[in-house]
Amino acid sequence: MTLSALRLHRIVLLASLLVPALVFGAAAWWNRGEVLREGADTVQRTTAIMHEHAAKILDTADLVLGRVAEHVDGMDVARLAAPETSTFLRRVRQPYEQFVSIWVADAGGYVLAGSQAWDPAISIADREFFRVHRERPDAGAFVSAAFTGRATTIASFAISRRRSDAAGGFAGTIHVALSPDYFARFYAEAAPPFAHAAGLFRTDGAILARHPALADAHSRLGPGSPLLRHMAEGTERGVINEPSSLDGQTRLYAFRKVGAWPVYVGFGGDRAALLARWHGNLRAYGIVALAAALTLLLVAGLALRQARVAAAAEAALRREATARAAAEARQAAEARFRGVFESRGIGMAVFDLARCETILVNDCLLEMTGGSRAAFEEGRWDCRRATAPEHQPRDERVIAEARGRGWFDPYEKDYLCPDGSRLPVRISSAPLPGEPGRVVLLVQDISEQREAELRRDLLMREVDHRAKNALATARAALRLTRAPTLDAFVREVDGRIGALAQALALLSTTQWHSVGLAELVRGELAPFLGAPRSGGPRAELEGPAVSIAATAVQPLAMALHELATNATKYGALSRPEGLLTLRWEFVDGPGEWLRLTWLERGGPPVEEPPTDSGFGARVLQATVERQLGGRLALRWDRAGLACEMDLPAARVLAGRLDSRAA
Repeated sequence: MTLSALRLHRIVLLASLLVPALVFGAAAWWNRGEVLREGADTVQRTTAIMHEHAAKILDTADLVLGRVAEHVDGMDVARLAAPETSTFLRRVRQPYEQFVSIWVADAGGYVLAGSQAWDPAISIADREFFRVHRERPDAGAFVSAAFTGRATTIASFAISRRRSDAAGGFAGTIHVALSPDYFARFYAEAAPPFAHAAGLFRTDGAILARHPALADAHSRLGPGSPLLRHMAEGTERGVINEPSSLDGQTRLYAFRKVGAWPVYVGFGGDRAALLARWHGNLRAYGIVALAAALTLLLVAGLALRQARVAAAAEAALRREATARAAAEARQAAEARFRGVFESRGIGMAVFDLARCETILVNDCLLEMTGGSRAAFEEGRWDCRRATAPEHQPRDERVIAEARGRGWFDPYEKDYLCPDGSRLPVRISSAPLPGEPGRVVLLVQDISEQREAELRRDLLMREVDHRAKNALATARAALRLTRAPTLDAFVREVDGRIGALAQALALLSTTQWHSVGLAELVRGELAPFLGAPRSGGPRAELEGPAVSIAATAVQPLAMALHELATNATKYGALSRPEGLLTLRWEFVDGPGEWLRLTWLERGGPPVEEPPTDSGFGARVLQATVERQLGGRLALRWDRAGLACEMDLPAARVLAGRLDSRAA
């Protein structure tokens, strides 16, 4: 052997160590990034679920406060303290699992009515929310810090409103106590299966609900909390990768503000838990890299040895040629079986029923159960060990069944994966020809089927939720509509429910994504659009093409219906020469606003503005200001009604196009 050949073999030996090490390092770095990216996606998706849940609960509480406020409006102390008022509060609270209780208190902090029994001597005047409403008439709906109810002895936090007397003075409060445990249970169910922390926070750092719970139920975020810093800066949403001020644990933490409420939701996965899968991958990569290095070292050593004994190898090859020819025929037949057996599409194994032992297994089944070829060859692998404990008795029954008739009926079970997840599979069998007592096992991954079933169930729950919302709106229209006669009542209710049904029909055509504003308006004003100037009242639309978000379609439809109904009865659309102009445009302002201007001309002269507001006016005001977060201005000129609705674009719009709609 020459000196250059010896040097070449030494280089090959060195490369057999360096190349696997470099490949291992590159694969480890790439996989770490992928694991963290997947973890970040999971954290943000979970935060979005928590955000939607919290928004629905808080908005529902606000609606309940409005309903109670409307019910007790104008009552004196005697009527408030009457048993009928508490009965009403119990009936309002009963359908809502998230509500602990509902209370009405007087200006001194003593409870006048409640959804459960209480001690009349107990005062809530020291409660944070009571002090805020007493000192700040403009506080609006207020979210309190967590506390323990004196009547309920249950951990709670309150959503409250101020009660004012006829002179505008402080008359007490109405508050709904919400259950932090309800939020914690939801967070536990919604969270992915790794170590985490989820919480509901007020912008001043008060912790309203948290999972897992803290030792101190009334804890607050520390002054050095990164989440508190972002909330103070007004950040709407974001991701934090810093140690927690509560337990010092470093988490990948996503947070999001809940609508217009001074409340944030946050969810974080422990960084160590997110990287646990990466550590497992490192071990697998290390085994592969080590095996590759050993293989390369062995190959290089064999090459060096073969170079020295080339002559002897040539003789051995000639002797092996004859034996190889005979073996090739046998290998060809085995290859055909192996081609099917080693398919990556389905797990397969040959199982001896008498010895309860796996004779052969393909790589697909090893991967399903988290096993390895080395473990199988050393006798340390058994697919039954990867079976979830609740399915192991079934394994024993099907083995006994197969011993009796040579095969067993297909069944389903779960494998426990090394990362703690479960893999659902369907097991079937067939007798192995020519070998009694042995069966071929076919193991099919059915995780996609299970996911499809889960998506179907989620869709059914979503349909149920939307149907309940629609029915609740219809019930409110029935309950609150006032009319002098039965026929008038039927017309009023029919119109409001018809507007709701039309909005639902438009949403269904877009799969609940959005509805064009012009399309929504045309549905309400269709009889008056495109009418000749001398043929009766008419309506004109002006504005850009915009898409209304699904969550805003029904409230906006109800508001437009109330305006159209008023115009048809008393305004411009009640006379042949009447003209209604509805235009919308974008106006500058924080976050940009969509302004709708409703202008009536040619109707009966307006002698003076109405002195009282009916259900329609209350619906219009509640819809625009509370549900849509906008501003409402009504002006009764002698020529007719002029109404301006300013709606926050970020809340009501799904999209905005550059084209114009006439």
